[in-house]
Amino acid sequence: MHDVRSFFTVLFLAGTLAGVSPAIAAEDTSPPSSTSYEVKVLAHVASALAAGINALRDLDGPPIENSNLDRLNVATPGMDCGIDRSLVFIVCGSASLNREQAEAMFARMMDYGRAALSSGSWRQTEQVPRAGFIRNISYQHLKSGAHIDLDLEVYPTGEAEPLYRVRFFGWPRF
Repeated sequence: MHDVRSFFTVLFLAGTLAGVSPAIAAEDTSPPSSTSYEVKVLAHVASALAAGINALRDLDGPPIENSNLDRLNVATPGMDCGIDRSLVFIVCGSASLNREQAEAMFARMMDYGRAALSSGSWRQTEQVPRAGFIRNISYQHLKSGAHIDLDLEVYPTGEAEPLYRVRFFGWPRF
């Protein structure tokens, strides 16, 4: 049950972070409280991922039209989140942002991750970004093998300035 709570907290955190105004996110340098709504959601989602597919069922909400995803039954303001219908993964993405806004959101999400994912249970690593990504932070649950990626993506628009977005992707170990 604790793992399920952590999983939901992770999802909530991801959604809330995405919804935070970039200006506010850039100005607030204090670490998030472990009792903040965002941290609780991220911890809840992380717990569900660590607990496995049966715990993910508790996050499954109504279907998303024209998609193979269902909405999460946890509020994730500022991010569109879905859970694969076969309960294989959870994905959240922010709206398109300019680089400064996206970097501020990514930094805040990292802060939420540090607050929600205990170092005794989760290991954080920073990967060399793949093509189309600026940064990638990964978390792996030490006992279950569940995995969470936090990515800062860039995609060209044909205009002078590309667009950016923050993506959260998590899956249990099979």
